[in-house]
Amino acid sequence: MNEATYLKCSCKQCGNHIEFPETAAGRVVDCPHCGKATVLSAGPPRAAQVRGVAEKPATRSAVRTILLFVIPALTLALAAGGLLFAKHLKMQVAPAPSAKLPEMATNPAVQLATQAVAQVAAKPAKSLEDLKVGEIQLEKTKGTGLVYAVGKLKNDSDYQRFGVKIELDLFNQKGAKVGTAQDQISILEPRQEWPFHALITDSKAVSAKLASVKEED
Repeated sequence: MNEATYLKCSCKQCGNHIEFPETAAGRVVDCPHCGKATVLSAGPPRAAQVRGVAEKPATRSAVRTILLFVIPALTLALAAGGLLFAKHLKMQVAPAPSAKLPEMATNPAVQLATQAVAQVAAKPAKSLEDLKVGEIQLEKTKGTGLVYAVGKLKNDSDYQRFGVKIELDLFNQKGAKVGTAQDQISILEPRQEWPFHALITDSKAVSAKLASVKEED
């Protein structure tokens, strides 16, 4: 069986991204984001919007570069500077006989640098396993007869996730696969949930199961 070809467009009302099968082009549907009527257009979508602010790829790339490279480098530099400063003080001034802690441990700069390094080291690496999908149900839109596979995907991590895409397999009453459905979000904030709505065009579909969750590299 041939897999459906999916197109992308933007809601004419709120501008949010909608992904739909090619066979549904030209239909009037309720937007899964704002609930208002919009036409599924085969033309190029408008720039993706998140919370009313247009996504800026260049800005996003710069932020990710800072998080991955600049901040760890500054943290290590601060830690090294604190250690050298503490060593210099220890050479110039002899510790009091009654001192119970090493001078380096009591230096505020060294303590802050050590805490920052420990926090960076303790933060787990980003993984697709952090994108967790709950129960998936088929839901008919009132007044249109259109059916969506709906559910929630949670970003269970401390990272922003970009270009998250969920793909579903559709099954008939006998349990045979009859098609696929998918939906996508541009940015998913840390520890937040995304209520996805994947449009279903095959009338034989009675259930949907998760096929895969992908993310932009």
